[in-house]
Amino acid sequence: MTRAIVTSPDGQWAAVRRDRVIALHAGGAGAVVGRLELTSDDAELAMVGPPNVLAVVTRGAERTTLTLHQPPFLEQVATLELEPAARLVAVTGTRLVLAVPGAKQVAVVRAAGRALTSQTLDLGAPLELAVGLDKNQVLFSLPRKLEVWDAVSGRPLLRPQLQLPPPPRAIGAAAGHLWATRPGSDEVYVYRLSDGRPFRHYVGAPVEDVVCNPASPVIVLVTQRGLVRLQCYAHSLLLLDAAPWEAGTVLAQLAVGEDISLIGVPIDDADGEPWRLAIGGTGAPAATTEPSDAATTTGATAADKLRALRAGGGSVESGGIATTSATARAGWRDTLVSYGNELARGIDAELPVVAVDTELGELSHRLALATPARRALLALYALHLVGEPRLAIAKLARALGDWSEPLGQGELATLGLAERADGRVALRAAVTNLLDGAPPLAIRLVGGPPTTPRAGLCRVTRDGRSDAAIETSLASQLGRIAVIEGELASAIVEARICGATALALDPPAGKPMPWPAGGGLVVVADGDLPRWLASAATL
Repeated sequence: MTRAIVTSPDGQWAAVRRDRVIALHAGGAGAVVGRLELTSDDAELAMVGPPNVLAVVTRGAERTTLTLHQPPFLEQVATLELEPAARLVAVTGTRLVLAVPGAKQVAVVRAAGRALTSQTLDLGAPLELAVGLDKNQVLFSLPRKLEVWDAVSGRPLLRPQLQLPPPPRAIGAAAGHLWATRPGSDEVYVYRLSDGRPFRHYVGAPVEDVVCNPASPVIVLVTQRGLVRLQCYAHSLLLLDAAPWEAGTVLAQLAVGEDISLIGVPIDDADGEPWRLAIGGTGAPAATTEPSDAATTTGATAADKLRALRAGGGSVESGGIATTSATARAGWRDTLVSYGNELARGIDAELPVVAVDTELGELSHRLALATPARRALLALYALHLVGEPRLAIAKLARALGDWSEPLGQGELATLGLAERADGRVALRAAVTNLLDGAPPLAIRLVGGPPTTPRAGLCRVTRDGRSDAAIETSLASQLGRIAVIEGELASAIVEARICGATALALDPPAGKPMPWPAGGGLVVVADGDLPRWLASAATL
């Protein structure tokens, strides 16, 4: 039996399909208020608005027929025929996007009350998949690039630089975010649309389906072990053990402002009402923090059960899932090795995703790198891992789809992370050492965790104090310092990427170059000062 649920953008209606019969429910889980029988099994549903209408896309041998049905009685109010036979690939606002898989053109159909109009968009490349966003925008995944188009004007708006997992993959929208996963994977990637920053989440069991709604910041991950709620803003996971769910249940989300519900129809339910469970807003269960390594098996809460799932227990009662977040984190460089080998051989490949809780992710976050710089850092580190650290400027620009970082006009250059010579680009040794997990070579760290350095150049007088006394005083004042013990230029870069203010216990002969943006240097100096240091402020 073919089953599906679609909901209206305002959360007023839910249409449940059972084979060829469609039942319309008010409020998502109320009594049936309207019925409709399809003319073909090869049909897809969507609800668009305002005003709310049910769209039915029916495919024939050579053409697609799109009909609109108005709630609550689902009478047919409009019809449109398109050639060739196409599939519904995305919905945004009052518009539906239809396409033939792999084609370079898509049809955008607008549902305007009781009328249908269409326009054709030429994407210029074969379409992999499409995702409907808010504000009448659609994300198209094309070979080696992503493009966001305005469905109203029919023009491309921007090319987001998102580190998506390689195909095959599934992608969807949640309020302010995109999510992506791969078949059989226990990982889900969430991308913040405002800056493209990726977040990687380990569920603990293979994700079989993802239930989402473009108006909802919550997605529900369907696994064989149960349903897991992922809050995209808080990045929190929670096992929905209160859901009356069983394998095969058809699910959807109903979003009414901040109140979000999960609705479902059991597989053996012939004609009953959908059940409804609050997953966001009023009545929703509390979110859990990052799971710990173990869970209590007696009187376990939903959060405890998720911890057991994430820790590899599969369930509270028994084992069965070997992949853990710690194991996956330890092997994050493996995907970079494959990418680095392809990049070194000149093979076009998509940049892999790296989690934020890795050395590379933490460095990108600490330096607040924008998307082009993060992509360049990832690519250059992948080349370092495979022993091909230098790449031609043009080849790197082609791989990134961007010239600014390879030409030294971006953040990697201003921060002193990359260097260019003879038309080739590479990361500095200070950066690769840090990403390799090796200790710094030119500095000795003193003080607490990484912090924002005191930017710029300043000096202090010794006043008869020992080196140890000066270090202790500055560490308490600045939070973390990097005592220079090696080559000056490397030391200032190492201090910047380690989140520390550099300290020179004796005045260097000259100012270190390159000077990383945001970097700080404190020089201990008495008596006659070198010219470059004479104008420095006193700390």
